[in-house]
Amino acid sequence: MSRIFGPIRQSGYVVPDIDARMRFMAEVVGIGPWFVAREIRIPVCVYRGQPIDLVMHAALANSGSHQIELIQQVSPGRSLYTEWLERYPDGGPLQHVSSWAPDFDATIARARAAGWAMVHEGRSGYGPFGYLEHPADPDTIFEVAEFNAARRSVFEQIADASRDWDGSDPIRESWPKARA
Repeated sequence: MSRIFGPIRQSGYVVPDIDARMRFMAEVVGIGPWFVAREIRIPVCVYRGQPIDLVMHAALANSGSHQIELIQQVSPGRSLYTEWLERYPDGGPLQHVSSWAPDFDATIARARAAGWAMVHEGRSGYGPFGYLEHPADPDTIFEVAEFNAARRSVFEQIADASRDWDGSDPIRESWPKARA
């Protein structure tokens, strides 16, 4: 567990073709089922200090208690995701790890105090998130997402679906609905 960020709960990959990567992960790696949300418009998003319009596809699945995220940007502008694909056109290695913070602001403050810089941040329908990098190693990207009731509900349903998954229905359109 990180003293700054808390436990790493997710590994995230930026990919040029989310459908191909979900199929590979389900059929070859055996991780699933995948829940994919398409054309997600992030209403508030800032990349390296500049507001951006961001639309993406995002898919989630679990391997045990660890969540895997796949991201494919579909809007044309620059972002941390397009920056990654410029370096690794195939999607390549792990793009980020993520912690889910019950106190988002306190976690971000600890990270900044330790020299981490916010490079991409936003607010989705599930609350705030931010990607940070450290000048000592800009390829190490850490995401912090606020772990509120809505996000917790969706993530728990995805984790539950992975338990004893038999390989059927490997790609499911849309994420589970948040329970109140």
